[in-house]
Parts: sequence; C-alpha cells; structure tokens
Amino acid sequence: MQTPISDAAHTTPIYSLTEAAQIVRAPSTSFARWAHGHRFKQRSEGDWGWSAPILTGVQAGRSFTVPFNALAEGYIVESFRRAGLPMARIRPAVEVLRQEIGLENALLSEKLRTDGAEILIENGDRDLVVVRNHQGVFRDVVDQYLQSIVYREGFVDFLRLPTFERIGVVVDPRRNAGQPTVDRIGVRVEDVVSRVRAGESMTDVADDFGLEAVELRSLLLQAA
Repeated sequence: MQTPISDAAHTTPIYSLTEAAQIVRAPSTSFARWAHGHRFKQRSEGDWGWSAPILTGVQAGRSFTVPFNALAEGYIVESFRRAGLPMARIRPAVEVLRQEIGLENALLSEKLRTDGAEILIENGDRDLVVVRNHQGVFRDVVDQYLQSIVYREGFVDFLRLPTFERIGVVVDPRRNAGQPTVDRIGVRVEDVVSRVRAGESMTDVADDFGLEAVELRSLLLQAA
C-alpha cells in the first residue's frame, strides 16, 4: 500500500493550529475540530457523541503542533467545503477511504478528487468512483478542482495558494520552514509585506525584491 511523503519536512510539526488555519483560510475553530475531534449533541438520542479527528499527525499542546501533511489535509478539507461539500459528507467518505480502501492518509492521495457533491477515488481503471455508492462519474466534472495541489509519488508534495492571483505563492515544507513563499524569488510573503507595513514605500520594496507593482499589491491585499 502506498504511503504519503514521510520525510521530516512533511511530518515535523512546524505550525500552530491558528497559523495553519490562517494559511489554508479556514476558521480556526473548524481547523481545531478537524485536528483533534470534538464532542457533539446527538439529535436522536439526546446524549453526547464524539467526532474523531479528520487530520493526521497533529500533536497535543500549544506552539508548533501541526506538520505540513496535516496542513495539506486541512487545505483539502477547506477546498471541499468551498466547493459545496458539507462536512457531513466529507467525514464518512474519508472513513470509507481509510477503512474499506485502505488509505489511512486518504486526503493526501492524488487519487482523491471532488465534484462538489461527493468525495471521489480513482480506481485502477482510472475511472472516478463515488466513494459512498461506487457509481462512476465523468472525469471532466472534477478536473477543475484542486489544481493548486502539486503531487509527488502519488501524494501531496506542496501547495500553490490560488488566493494570490497576480503572483505565485507556494507553501512547501522544504522552503522557508513551510511559510507562504513568493515562488519566483524564494522570499517569504511576510518578509515582503512587513517592510511596507513598517512604512517603506511600495516602489522601494518592489524594486528591492524585483516585483511588479501589481504583484506587490496582490501580496499586500491577500496577506492583510
């Protein structure tokens, strides 16, 4: 069975829960529930139930507890949510992947896709199959989703953040300790925008980093 990328860069905790949530643009409380699970009131019985964690490898405690692999899982969960897929469908589908198909880190697999209604798995014949009922669907329905994820050996390697429309920004655990990085120049987004926040002119900062004015504005807008 394939396993996700397991080098130290991908599995060592390098983010706090709050920082990871900010990078993937998910609510902090939601990311914490995905990472550690949560109690919930069962409507039918009236007592409390337990929802297990959906992310893998997140440690207990404060400070840096989230590895890149878990951040990538959270990014994918949030992508599914933004595509219209409710958590009520994400959780059971991931459990099917883990238990029936044998993918413990199902969210990191390149085989995973969504058409905005169901989580899908690509079978051996390269047909997309709905996990919950195994009905085939058309591939072109899902081709537009998750284009910002870069895979290596069948699992997530690094992310391209699509919110930075005018400039390429990546989250790669081997570059700048996994912090959002301007791909072309290899500099952290925070290192660029912090100089403007400190009072330097946008012209001087853009010149120093070799950025176009529209690229710098994009960084400032999305990093706000």
